[in-house]
This record gives sequence, structure tokens and C-alpha cells, in this order.
Amino acid sequence: MAADTGLAALASITGRLPTSLKAGFGLGQVASQLFRDAPSLLLLFYLTNVMGMPPAIAGMAIFVPKVFFGAVFDLWIGIASDRIAFRFPRRRWLLIGGLCAPFAMLGPFAVPEASTSFQVAWVFVTFSAYMAVYSMFSVPYLAQFSEMSADPVERTELMGWKHGFTGLGVLVSSAFAPMLVNRLGMDRQGHLTTMVVLGLICLGCLVVAWRFAARIPDRANTGRTLGLRDLPRAFADRRFAILCASAVLMTVGAGISYASFPFFVKYAMARPEPLHDIGVMSAIMAVAVMAGSPLWVMVSKRIGKKQTYVLAATGHGLVTLAWGLMADVPMPVAYGMAAMMAACNAGWGTIVLSLLSDCIAEARDVHGENRAGSYSAIWSVIEKAGIALGGTLVVGAILSGWGFDSAAARAGVAQSAGAIAGTIIAYSVVPGLTKLFAALMIWRFVHERPPAATGEPVRA
Repeated sequence: MAADTGLAALASITGRLPTSLKAGFGLGQVASQLFRDAPSLLLLFYLTNVMGMPPAIAGMAIFVPKVFFGAVFDLWIGIASDRIAFRFPRRRWLLIGGLCAPFAMLGPFAVPEASTSFQVAWVFVTFSAYMAVYSMFSVPYLAQFSEMSADPVERTELMGWKHGFTGLGVLVSSAFAPMLVNRLGMDRQGHLTTMVVLGLICLGCLVVAWRFAARIPDRANTGRTLGLRDLPRAFADRRFAILCASAVLMTVGAGISYASFPFFVKYAMARPEPLHDIGVMSAIMAVAVMAGSPLWVMVSKRIGKKQTYVLAATGHGLVTLAWGLMADVPMPVAYGMAAMMAACNAGWGTIVLSLLSDCIAEARDVHGENRAGSYSAIWSVIEKAGIALGGTLVVGAILSGWGFDSAAARAGVAQSAGAIAGTIIAYSVVPGLTKLFAALMIWRFVHERPPAATGEPVRA
């Protein structure tokens, strides 16, 4: 407790948050990333290949809770966390979510041996509960970042820490988790054991974040809150509306790219062991994200947030498009392109969240409204729905439209040239263009005035 008091006193005197606090609170992002990525990578494969559920039925059992109930829970938690923030601090949501995380992570995979209808009902109910737990900690967690500091430069640093830990989450969810499943035998027990391990990791990260959140100096939070009927009014905030529109492009593109990555590696790159190569590239990407985040924070201090976002998003789009044109490059070159993509991802991912925190801070400081939970909820809905939409419906439509033959894939027969082109369009062309359009949107509609006395450009 003495350490907590000392850190709070230091923050109140210097006006700066200690680095240890930023790192400790940022660790909670690992849990958010695991909840986002682990089911996207493993659940559908598990339900179809291990439990024997038909792919279309299993996909629908996942898609409906992920999009519909995910949106409902996000909005409800966001509004509630605003309205009761004065008597139920946001950090307590992290503790509740952490305690529920192991059970939520295990539930959708603990499908009993039963009829298909019972299994579908099990997945639907348990994955709905999973999305409720995800909303329970992810929305208040994002909202609290905007309330930790009144300094926009420091908020960018905070988002740099957050996005840096995104890389660690990617490493665990996209490299460690599938490798652990493979090591344990690829069967039902192997998946269940892996989910228990991931759930305990989430618990540990969220408890650490909750513990460090107690060291954040309390700030007055007496602004008016938005109700459910008031949510459309959030889009009257022009800057917030622009950021949301750019996020739709980015998340749908990310979902398409994520789901089509195995197809691209196996068919366009013609790799005999695509899962091994994906694991290696995911690890490289994770390290690049962790290393790139602090560098982009430094860049934003020199050239401003808008220019940094445009530079990073444009770089990401161009590298993605180039990779599609050079799918047959040697693997060392592919590893380098993966690292460049991830480094650029760290840039726009960090800055867009910093811009979001600026919108929340302005609503509080200028308009006297507490919109942290509401804005974070809307943002979370866009991220989850965009990833789900791009990673299921859109990528499926692209592959089907270009003639991908699932029966041939199951039998080990080569795909047509058109089908291979479809994998390139899904992984490279469409996501690359979404990044470029998002960069154009921010460049055209987000404006900055000359730097203020603090050295931080101020958006008009």
C-alpha cells in the first residue's frame, strides 16, 4: 500500500505517470488480444475437425454471438461503466473479467459428445457468455486509458505501451497456442488444456492490470453520461465519426487478411507446411509490433499524430499489396515483409487509439460529458464486428467467387489459377486497399493546427 501511495503522490507532483504503472496497466492488453484472436484461429477448426460439426452450422453458432451479442454487451457495459463510475471504478471490471476469464475461455471448447443440435446450442450459449466476459473487461479497460492523463502526448505513450503488449498477445495467441495444441496431440484434450492455459494467462494479466490501476490518481468524473438513446449523438462528433469510419475499413480488412493468411501461404506461396510457416511469421510479427510501438510514439512527437498515422497506414497498405505481387519470394524475404507489415501496424494501431483518447478527453474537458465508456463501447463493437465480418462472410465470398474448391482442398488436389488468384486478392489486394483508403480518410478529414506550447499538434 505504501508503494501505491508513493506512486500516486509522484504522479500528482510531476503530472506524469511512472513507467512501471504504464507497463503494468498495459499488460492487460494481452488478455484482450487472447480473447480476440484465440477463438478466431482455433475454434472453428476445432468444432469441425475434432468435434465433427458441419462447417456452416459451426460458423453460424460462432458468428451470431460474436457480432450480435458482442455489440449488445459492449454497449451495455460501456454505458453502465460511465453511469456508475463514481461508485464502481472502471478498474473493478478488470478484476471481475479476470476471475471469469478461465471459465469463459474453456466453455466453447468443452463441447460434450451429444447430438449436433445440442452441440450447436452449447456453442451458442457458451460463446455468448464468452463475449459477455470479453466486453466486461475490454470496454472499461480501453475507456480508462483516456482518463489516466490529461496530457495528449502522454496518452500517446500509454497507447504505445498498450499496442506493444498487443504484440505479446499475438505471440501467445497466434504462435504459442497452436504450437501447444499441436504438441498435446490436436485432439479434444489438447484443445481443452490449451484453453485452460490461455485462460489462466488472461487471469494473471488482468489481475496485474487491476492492481496497477489502483495506483492511478483518481480524477473528477462528474460529466453528463450518454444513454442508449443518445448514442447516435456520438457521431455528431465529427472527429469521432471519421475515426470510426476509418476503423471500419481497417478492421474489415484485418479480418479478411487474418482469415485468408493460411490460404495465401499454402496456395499462393506454395508452402508445404503452412502452419509451421505461419507460426514463425506470427512470432516475427509479434516482435516487430513490440519493437515498433515505442518508435512510432517518438515519430508522432516529431511530426504529429495525423502524419504518423498516414505514414504507417500507407506503409502497411503498400507492403501488403507488394507481398501479393511477390508471393513466390524466398522465405527470408517473406519474413522481412511480415516484419515490415507488423511494424507499420504498430504505428497506425497506436496512433488511432491515441486519437480516440483525444476525442474522449475533449468531450469531457470541453463539453462536460463523460463519454469514455460509450465511445470505447462503440469502438469495440466496430472492431469485433469488423473482424468477424471480414474473417467469415467477406473472405468466404472472395474465395468462393474466384473458384476455390474445398473438395479439392480436402482431397489434396491442386487449385485452379483463378482460385490461387482469389487467395492473393483476399490476403493482399483488398486489405492493402483498405489501409490506403483509411490513410486517405485521415489525411483528408483530420486537421491539425500548429503545435501548442507543449509541442503537441492540436487537431482542429
